[in-house]
Amino acid sequence: MKRTLLNGALIGACIIGGLTSCGNNKVDPLADGVLTIGLECAYAPYNFTEYSQNENNIQINGTNEYCGGYDILIANEIAKDLGVRVEVVRCEWDGLIPQLQSGAIDAIIAGMTDTPERRNSIDFTDEYYSSQLVIVTNNSNASATQVSDFTGKKLVAQIGTVQADLITSLAESDGIIAANPTVTYPEAFTALQAGTVDGVVCERPVATDFLASTLGEGYQEVVMEGNDDFIVSVSIGISKNAVSTYKEQLNASLAKISTARRTELMNIATGAN
Repeated sequence: MKRTLLNGALIGACIIGGLTSCGNNKVDPLADGVLTIGLECAYAPYNFTEYSQNENNIQINGTNEYCGGYDILIANEIAKDLGVRVEVVRCEWDGLIPQLQSGAIDAIIAGMTDTPERRNSIDFTDEYYSSQLVIVTNNSNASATQVSDFTGKKLVAQIGTVQADLITSLAESDGIIAANPTVTYPEAFTALQAGTVDGVVCERPVATDFLASTLGEGYQEVVMEGNDDFIVSVSIGISKNAVSTYKEQLNASLAKISTARRTELMNIATGAN
């Protein structure tokens, strides 16, 4: 992403991004040949931090660390198709949209779900993955198959996610107890292990990653059968200030990634391959 130097008189009126934008002008984030993406690097298997370089990760800007995961693999597929390179900026979840709006990043590729509320601030591409939401819990809830089985139980998710919103909704309609959302999913799983919550609501790939680790021993995922609220998809977040061709290019690249290839990439991210 190009960093354009602006004088003091223009800083308040312009956005620093792929190109300088003032007034009603649109910017082309890919004009400099770089796709700068923002993500937490802490939402496995979508994205996570690694400490040595390999063929599937990218160095995090300003650090000696690397980001790997499904989001990085998708970003690489897009970049290869568009003939650009990827740069990675690590952001806290709540900072992703402000970073995109400021022009510090070109796109959010971070396992983010397209919602009407978020569309008030940013735009989204077509989805690049769809998954089942599950509840990770201990064996005492092994037979649970519907929301009512968790009435009176305390559930948690990461703050600012659709999962956290879902828990709040279930607390109002089904007697679920909504625990205070955690800053990250690792913290949510720590709360589960400590016994301060009864379950963690998360996407199945996130559950799979946790359950495959030594920390996941003694826990399992349960699926809420026939509940459409437990099906989510993720898309790329982009600025409303970008030229229309930018979204078209990203969607065209995503369309070239087959369902089989997306599954293959997720298997790489989870270590299933």
